[in-house]
Amino acid sequence: MKVEDALADAMATHVADVQATPSLGRDVRRRHRAHVIRFRTAGAALATALVAVAVPVMLNPAEPAKTQHTATTPTTGPDRAVVDSVIVPEVRDMPAAKAIETLKQAGLVVEDPETATAKGLVQTQEPAAGQEVAKGTNVQLTVARASSMPQDLGDLGDGRKFGGIHLGYLPDGLEWGKWSGKNGFGKTSYTTTFKEPGQEEGFYAVQVVVFADEASKEITERLARYPDEGAETLDVSGKRAYLTKVTEGGEVAAKGDDVSTSTIGWTLRKGLAVEVYISPDYSKKVDAQVELKKIAEGIEPVE
Repeated sequence: MKVEDALADAMATHVADVQATPSLGRDVRRRHRAHVIRFRTAGAALATALVAVAVPVMLNPAEPAKTQHTATTPTTGPDRAVVDSVIVPEVRDMPAAKAIETLKQAGLVVEDPETATAKGLVQTQEPAAGQEVAKGTNVQLTVARASSMPQDLGDLGDGRKFGGIHLGYLPDGLEWGKWSGKNGFGKTSYTTTFKEPGQEEGFYAVQVVVFADEASKEITERLARYPDEGAETLDVSGKRAYLTKVTEGGEVAAKGDDVSTSTIGWTLRKGLAVEVYISPDYSKKVDAQVELKKIAEGIEPVE
């Protein structure tokens, strides 16, 4: 059956009681030509159905026919939906509130109510920074609990200057553990740590301990004892140092011990000494002896 015949039949069926002008069929065909072309593969029956829905709108023959339009998603081409997209910003290491605001400004959302009230820093985000996603996408954040570790020495900035020393070198990728303490290794001793991003509170990659005044005598004693127990001795900026693995009890570990702590220690000047530790876990990722030597060479006394 031709499209014209189908149109005529549909009109006869659905508008029998409607007074329409003789040109109505031609007007409807003209107004719906785009639909007939778009759905050509669907056949005449579909085109007829579209016309049959539109025809009852014509109740007054004196008024021009009105075409009904169905709301559709905007397109950039035939039947192609347009979706606004955004690039996910980097929010790791930001306070949770700032991270959420940054994502909001980018057109993204954080739906987890617990994240919205968290006080720590963002450790991970999904989707990751740099990914292109639909506007309004929910971003999942992991927020580290705000540190409860002591800050006996106050805000140390980046942690590199404390207890009368400055660290000029740290292995790539480490960040300050954001805590410090004093007198834990004897009176007038000071310490802080550096960790890998995402490590839980209390874990570390590198720890530095400064022994000042009376506490410095502890390093003097180890410098005399450790070489006899098998520790390697070396020169650090013109000062004699020991390099070894040390047990929890403070003894030189046996060869092949993989659970003890890689340690270097030396005296910078009278009344000021330093020990640096690399944790057993981090030692599996780096050359601990090489990194300890570099850290030691980069430490200088400051007023």
